[in-house]
Amino acid sequence: MKSIYLYLACLLSIFLFACQGNGRYPDARQETLKASMSDYEFIDIEGTRHLLKDMKRNYKLLIFYDPAAAESQQEIAAMKQSPLLAQWIASGKVSVLAICATGDLSFWNAYKKHIPSQWVNGFDIKGETRMKSFFSVSSFPSLVLLDDANETVKMGAGHKSLLSLLSSKCSSAN
Repeated sequence: MKSIYLYLACLLSIFLFACQGNGRYPDARQETLKASMSDYEFIDIEGTRHLLKDMKRNYKLLIFYDPAAAESQQEIAAMKQSPLLAQWIASGKVSVLAICATGDLSFWNAYKKHIPSQWVNGFDIKGETRMKSFFSVSSFPSLVLLDDANETVKMGAGHKSLLSLLSSKCSSAN
């Protein structure tokens, strides 16, 4: 008889725990999850700490790169050649944040001359890029386009695709 009560208690506890997860977080928890992307922290080339939420632009183009990887070097070189991107940066519509998300500070410092001065040259000092899933960075380079509220517009695309998307968004904002 005792085993039946134990069995029923187990079934009841399984039922209660299974019913609690409805796949939706309470609003306070959702705010915490949204805020985590805005609270992404990096240092700039002078060693000053910044938060992503402090960058005030219509769009933020994040480039997570490895300074030792040829693919990252090629993507950055190609993006530097874009006159439209330079124009959007100059007009204040777009901010480009190049984040060295791998390697060490010596690699980053050696590569700093390849990052345009109009871009923010950052280093992921805490290693958050790989630890937090909201960036979904699995290879380098990885590009992420964010809006002014730090919501993801597009990620995982090449620079040509992102520049095309930015072109339609920046021209419609005029």
